[in-house]
Amino acid sequence: MNEPKVFIIILNYNTINDTLECIKSLKNIHYSNYEIVVVDNSEAIDCYNSLKLKFSEYKIIRADQNLGYANGNNIGIKYALDNGADYICVLNNDVVVEEDFLSKIVKVLNANKCVGIAGPCICEYKDKSKVQCAGANISLYTGLTKRIGMGVTYDNSNKGNSTVDFLGGACFVCKREVFEKIGLIPENYFLFFEETEFCIRAQKNGYKLLCVYESKVYHKGSATISKFGGLSYYFLNRNRVVFIKRNSNAIQKLVFSIYIFIEAIGRIIIRKEPKQLIKNLICGFKADINLVDLKEISYFIK
Repeated sequence: MNEPKVFIIILNYNTINDTLECIKSLKNIHYSNYEIVVVDNSEAIDCYNSLKLKFSEYKIIRADQNLGYANGNNIGIKYALDNGADYICVLNNDVVVEEDFLSKIVKVLNANKCVGIAGPCICEYKDKSKVQCAGANISLYTGLTKRIGMGVTYDNSNKGNSTVDFLGGACFVCKREVFEKIGLIPENYFLFFEETEFCIRAQKNGYKLLCVYESKVYHKGSATISKFGGLSYYFLNRNRVVFIKRNSNAIQKLVFSIYIFIEAIGRIIIRKEPKQLIKNLICGFKADINLVDLKEISYFIK
């Protein structure tokens, strides 16, 4: 049986060294029928030129404007769909992969028609024995996510495949038919919750999502937000509200609207989070749920 054609989409934003290490690890994978597409979201043309020089054997696409994670990846996804992709792997550039990560995921996708999206067990880059995330579940009443396996030792945990609500954007593999049926990754978030909605949308259209535990990658990015200021803190809280507004039913939205402000007061009192949290949540309730607000983005990205 011929191997399905897999396009691996890597989004670069001013971090060429991470991209270089990511691609270096991909060169050793036990899978032959794949192509790498790098999308550069950096503002400076020098970054794009460096990518073209270092990775001349791969397709390098420069985004006209940085409109976030989803938009950048969608540029690569569109290219892949136009060029005969069977499967598309979305891979963060700060990820290093095991040699068999892709072959194990593709094997599972080939064997299960009902599974539309599958991803690896994501482990910590600095401590490869520790699980960062083996998929996650989310409540549409509270917007709270539960990362499966977070912090456990990989060798001492369950190695079976598990059905999940969503897979982290650091790495997942999606069948072509899923994109054709439900569309691309939603671009209204800029950062955070876009892959969550994409996965939930796939679920609602009858596809299962699996974490293939025996497939492993190592992610440099933290599983949590360590700072209470800046772009990450703003969009993580704002987009939690936007996600619920876009994906929950009327009762779930009502419960969430009450719960989120009670939770916020508790976070401010107990965890000493800034009162800016309330403003961030209100921005979510006021936001146009179908558009990216470029003024909000420009405030954080100078």
